[in-house]
Amino acid sequence: MIDAVIVTADSREMILECLDHLQSPLLEAVVVVDNGSTDGTARAVAHRHKVRVIRLEESSGLAEPYNVGAHLGSAEFVLFLNDDVLADDGAIEKLEASLRSSPSAVAAAGRMVDPSSGRTQIEYQPQCFPTVMRFVAAFAGLERIWRTNPWSGKHRRHPLADDRVVTVDQPPGACLLVRRRVFEEVGGWDEQFEFWFEDVDLARRLGKHGDVLYVPMASFRHVGGHSARRLSQAEIVRRSYRGALRYADKHFSRRQQVATGALFAFASGTRGLLLRRSNRELAGVYRRVAAEALALVVGKRIARP
Repeated sequence: MIDAVIVTADSREMILECLDHLQSPLLEAVVVVDNGSTDGTARAVAHRHKVRVIRLEESSGLAEPYNVGAHLGSAEFVLFLNDDVLADDGAIEKLEASLRSSPSAVAAAGRMVDPSSGRTQIEYQPQCFPTVMRFVAAFAGLERIWRTNPWSGKHRRHPLADDRVVTVDQPPGACLLVRRRVFEEVGGWDEQFEFWFEDVDLARRLGKHGDVLYVPMASFRHVGGHSARRLSQAEIVRRSYRGALRYADKHFSRRQQVATGALFAFASGTRGLLLRRSNRELAGVYRRVAAEALALVVGKRIARP
């Protein structure tokens, strides 16, 4: 059986639609964690759906609410779902069947498709784990040109297809089914991440215990960017850059940490200088990121402030 955990914040209509489509006989419990909403989300969900609603007074990213919701259940599998994901008929069952048929697998993710056209969302397909060169390409505006194989090991020879389950590094984090036992063994979500890279970090830690599967036959309609659209540019930069630095701090070698810190310090410092008159708030964020990046260079830990 499966416990589903959904985190939402000021997305009343979106979470209601998400729950409308969350239908599966495998679901033992559904927990909605209201992450500091002020639009009556918790009340609306409790009125319309027979799910457990946990309300957090202040927004705290994704990792902490996901952990809160997961700890309330006991089912063999935990499904972590973004509130802007709509499950197609049978999609959850296909994820569960893939895990059951592969004893070495520890997690499985579905294919994100456009809600209107049904086409695969290329930007949400599996990716390789981040590297220093991937960060360089991103800063240079070459991220789409910089192509690396998104799956690893013996599966590298097989291209992604809509009818083949493959082992990947980093699956789409918007919909992830995890074996509870392994999730608890790795310590759950790292709450030092605020909003970006927490799914990459979890996938990397899960991958040390077994295969992480991409199951394209399990399709989920994904609105995409629903939460990020409510953030200011300054907040996006602060959270995403800090997430990248935190990831490098946890998973990169010392040499890679120095290279990553130097890259972020230079790029952020330069952007901060260029924006110091036109956008003081964003310039200030870039300067703080540059300071944190330099801290990584000299070996200091990166954590939430």
